[in-house]
Amino acid sequence: MRLAKPPQTLRLSAAGAMVDQRGNGRGMMSPWHFFVAAITAVLVSGFAPTAKAESWAQVEFRDPTNAEVVLAATVTNDQGYSIAIFRNKDSKVRWVLSLPQISLDRIKSVGRVAAYRIDDNAAVDVEVSAGKEGIVPGLEEPEIINGRSIREILWHGEGPSPTRGVLRNMLDGNALAIRFFFDGGSADTTFDLTGAGNAIGPALKIETSADPNLIAHDRDRDEAVMISMKVCQSSSDLSTCLGVMTNCMGANANQLTGDQMRRCMAVHGYPLEPIASPTKADTPTPTKADTLTVNCTAIGDLARNVMEKRQSGTDMSVMMAVVEKLADDNPVKAIGRSIVIMAYDMPLFNLDENKQQTISEFANQIQVKCYQAK
Repeated sequence: MRLAKPPQTLRLSAAGAMVDQRGNGRGMMSPWHFFVAAITAVLVSGFAPTAKAESWAQVEFRDPTNAEVVLAATVTNDQGYSIAIFRNKDSKVRWVLSLPQISLDRIKSVGRVAAYRIDDNAAVDVEVSAGKEGIVPGLEEPEIINGRSIREILWHGEGPSPTRGVLRNMLDGNALAIRFFFDGGSADTTFDLTGAGNAIGPALKIETSADPNLIAHDRDRDEAVMISMKVCQSSSDLSTCLGVMTNCMGANANQLTGDQMRRCMAVHGYPLEPIASPTKADTPTPTKADTLTVNCTAIGDLARNVMEKRQSGTDMSVMMAVVEKLADDNPVKAIGRSIVIMAYDMPLFNLDENKQQTISEFANQIQVKCYQAK
């Protein structure tokens, strides 16, 4: 994400004229304008960050949404933008991104409200849905607070430490760049992540370094799931393959291993790579009807919501970003990308009748194939 240049800073010359950073005069001010400028300078100096503005610290923080008082890792940069990272009583980790106290800007209420990037990692969009229901059922949407802050889930909070995702990148990264979007433009800012882990770790009660074995386990599982999605996308019956993926993942994806996923897919006719004599006994496929029902219902709901967004004109990149924010143990996350790709391969219709028919047929097709894959 390329950051825009900061606005020019104006100061008062001894003669009372406005002078920019290059010393170029902007004309003499009237006594009234001089008075207003002087008062503004006093007010701004009162809010000006100190030399330690970039230091991360642990402080008590009141969650603006539910008034919970929590221990948070906070930082304010030299532009006055601030971040608070905390864990709520539901164990989920959230953050609040705020504009400077003296800013007159207001963050957009719907649509793409912000974007951020950590070092050279992929940029992440923050999207707020216009409807009462979120883009994905059960997924907490970002919240805009008084037009001045964004509150969003940062990590599901399970385990001793995140092994991937935004919080992991923050703990391992050097710089965070954020762009806030307003109705009339945008503003860019950056945060130094040096020392962030020293505040984030104790505030969230997590290890700042992830277990290498756990990282290897997750990467192997994720690689197997990603290969499964590619196999499904190239198969003659994508919907059936997605249903097989759902069953192979089971009710708790965090307990799945990459080897189990590869064997299960091979047993059901979708080999990911050559492996030795896969058998039914090697697969983690759940057989309980309630697990299948929960998974297939969730997938059907996701398919419906994705197609609704497709037919409303939402960008594909926004939907991909939303799927990535699902909890790692959510079985829907692994096949969410494929569902998004399927939805955006279909045309965007103009008539409401065609839109609604496409939404219903798409959701039903995905859900039926899920139930049929046993």
